[in-house]
Formats: sequence, structure tokens, C-alpha cells
Amino acid sequence: MNYAIGVFAVLVAVISQVAIMPAFSVFGVQPNLVIVLLVAWMAARGRQEALVLIPIAGFTQGLLDSQPLGLAMLALAPLTLMTDFRELRLVDSEILPAIALTMAATVVYESTIMVTLVLTGESVTWLASVTNVLVPAAMANALLLIPVYWLIRISSLDLRQRPAFG
Repeated sequence: MNYAIGVFAVLVAVISQVAIMPAFSVFGVQPNLVIVLLVAWMAARGRQEALVLIPIAGFTQGLLDSQPLGLAMLALAPLTLMTDFRELRLVDSEILPAIALTMAATVVYESTIMVTLVLTGESVTWLASVTNVLVPAAMANALLLIPVYWLIRISSLDLRQRPAFG
């Protein structure tokens, strides 16, 4: 796949996140399709492509979301640091580190949003936010990662290298 397909996938994910995902609730929270797509892309396609897609996703989400411009970019920025995690190859599987990374990225993203709310004068109940938002959101995103990862993984296979019947 080339970058054009990745950019298209990010645009679809951001538009879906803003327009469609508010109607869905898993564990009482809205899954973040953008985080899931970026981590799945990183796990299936590699660091180089993810480093291009993360800023595009942050910028696009910042333009379309109701949050302050630049907040999504700031909240997704730690994902660029997490791209090195895949390269460590701590286990033979790619899906297990991707699940852990999705959960960590969700916690960082949501925590960034909450800190921003505090800095803008809103009150945040931290214990309730952790138990009602952070943990359920991390679990929902981890569950959503599995089908998204396999879809990207299957679509990334080179059909010329697979045997025709077998």
C-alpha cells in the first residue's frame, strides 16, 4: 500500500470518528477509531508510514472535531514516540504489543484531553475519570483494534507472493 491509501484511511477514520462514532457506545464510552487505525497501521505496516499518518490524523481531527484546534494533534503526538515500541520485538506476535500500545495510547490521549480541560478552567474528577473513561476506553479500543489490525494486515499482503491454491 502506498501513502495515498493510508491518508484516505485516516480521513475516513477521522470523519467516522466525528460523525458516526458518537452514536456508538462500548463499555459506556465512545471508541476512538483514529487511535485504533493508527496503532493497527503501525503494527501491520511499520513505523515509517505511521510517522506520516499520525500528524495528518491529528491535524484533520483538529479541523473537524469540536475541540480546540491543535488539541488532537497534541494528544496524538506521543504516538510518534511509541512507534519505536514495535521495533523492539519483545514478543514474536505483532498483535499483542499492538493491543498494549492501543491501551497506552488511549490513556495518554484521554489524559491529555483531561489535562487540557483542567487548564482551561473545567473541573475534572480524576478518580471517576479513570474508572469511567480511561479504563473502559482503553478496553474498547483494544477490542476494536483486533478486527482493524487484521483487515489492514490482510490488505497489506502481497498477492503475488501467495500461492494460488493453498
